Order: sequence, then structure tokens, then C-alpha cells
Amino acid sequence: NKDKFPAGTEVTVGDDGTATVTYPDGSKDTIPGDQLVQGQKGDTTDAGNITPTVPGDKVTVKDPSHLTEGEKDQVKTNVTNANKDKFPAGTEVTVGDDGTATITYSDGSKDTIPGRDLIIGAKGEGISGNTAKSGSKNNSLKTLPQTGNGANEKASALGFLFAGLASIFSLAGRRKKKY
Repeated sequence: NKDKFPAGTEVTVGDDGTATVTYPDGSKDTIPGDQLVQGQKGDTTDAGNITPTVPGDKVTVKDPSHLTEGEKDQVKTNVTNANKDKFPAGTEVTVGDDGTATITYSDGSKDTIPGRDLIIGAKGEGISGNTAKSGSKNNSLKTLPQTGNGANEKASALGFLFAGLASIFSLAGRRKKKY
């Protein structure tokens, strides 16, 4: 994929074969080792024998690269609940800042589920401190929502322009006929 990555992209591979792709803007993608490497026949580790189920519901988070503790707990709960019949006793699920879940089995083997499969960024977030309260002296917001009416406003303006021009020519034509 080197011809597809932007310049400055780094790829690191962990002991379990998990590849982490770090892009120049600091964002990351993680590819679980079980999708990249194949264990030897007779792999008796839990990670070699268990394929974790990805939960159906993604957790909506404010900042996908810096999850809060509450958001991490929700991701952990979702992964644990989706795999309650698969994970053996002693299995631990930890969630990174980017939402990536690492499953550590009691035998020490690990599986990883990328954050992109577990979380989704909240839409419309990022406008902090701009809420106006009724009765406050400054009720203006710095950023207004885009309603998509810009094209309609332009069409209305052109319509008025043509109607005005038609009226002028119509009046001019009537005056010529009278005299």
C-alpha cells in the first residue's frame, strides 16, 4: 500500500502481528494481527481459537482520537456483551484513546478490534462555548448552521430582477401607446 499512503505515513507491527498505520496528521488505523498473520497449525492460544464478535452498535464519541473514560467504558461493555459466550474466564478488555479494543485472554494471547469498528464521531460537535441563553446580552452564535437555502435565495433574487425588468418594459410600452 505504500503508493496509497501519504508521505510521512508510518507502519509499525506488534509482537502479535497487529499493524498500526500512523498518518502524518496523527490519525491511526489498526489492523488486527489475526487478519495479517496466520498462526502455525495447532495454535492452541485463545487468540488463535477465538474470533471476537464486533458489536453491532457503535459508541458515539465527541473526539474519536481522545475518548473519555465514560466512552471507553461503553466500548468495553459493548465488546464484552457481544462476546460473553466466547471469552473464557480471566479475559480482559482494554480500550485505547482511539477506541481500539485489545482483548487479553487468560493465556496471555491477544486480539484487537480497531476503533473504527467500535466508535463513531458525533456530528455537529466541536462548537463549544457558543450556546446562547434566552435573556443573555449576547445571543449570537459564532457559527450558524448551514440550511442549504443559498441557491433558493439566488433564484429568488433573479426572479425579482426579471419581474422588475418586465414591469419597467411593460410600463414603458403602455406610455408609448397612449401618446
